Amino acid sequence: MDIAALTMLVFGMVIVGSGLTGLLAPQLLLTVLGITDTGSATLLFLMATSQASLAMGLYYILASVNGTRVFFQWSVPLRIINFMVFAAMIPLGIAPMQWLQVAGLELAGASATAIAMASKSHYTLDHFHVLRIASLTLALIGGILAFKPFGIYGSASAFLLISSVGMMYAYRRFNPVQTGEQ
Repeated sequence: MDIAALTMLVFGMVIVGSGLTGLLAPQLLLTVLGITDTGSATLLFLMATSQASLAMGLYYILASVNGTRVFFQWSVPLRIINFMVFAAMIPLGIAPMQWLQVAGLELAGASATAIAMASKSHYTLDHFHVLRIASLTLALIGGILAFKPFGIYGSASAFLLISSVGMMYAYRRFNPVQTGEQ
């Protein structure tokens, strides 16, 4: 996997995380984005766009895993257009200042992919470490989502459960001792 594919993978994982947050904890996402309207139409629209974000994030992940460079190339100008549209919403009074996080994420992702594609650098993918990082990321999301209904101890328990299962799977699937990776 080269660095351009890695930028797409990371961007896809962030979008998947955002989509899952919007589906599972829409109030949290509204708060982070500074949106105060919490009516049913707002929640419905947020959850629908969160599902679209989840699907798009999965497209990015699949494109990165398969090295679909044409997708990488097309994504750069489209994400720059997203940045311009999202950033314009703030001075127009359509979106609050926190919306700059969304615009900035688009610009940062597009820039990282463009720079990586221009450099043609290669990065060797270590499946064991990817599984460990994915496990900890999912555990963190699970811990955050468990905080409100179960409190700090439930949140910590969710984190430990998810990360333990993920680590056990990573060690069984790609044992670093057997493969010589330490």
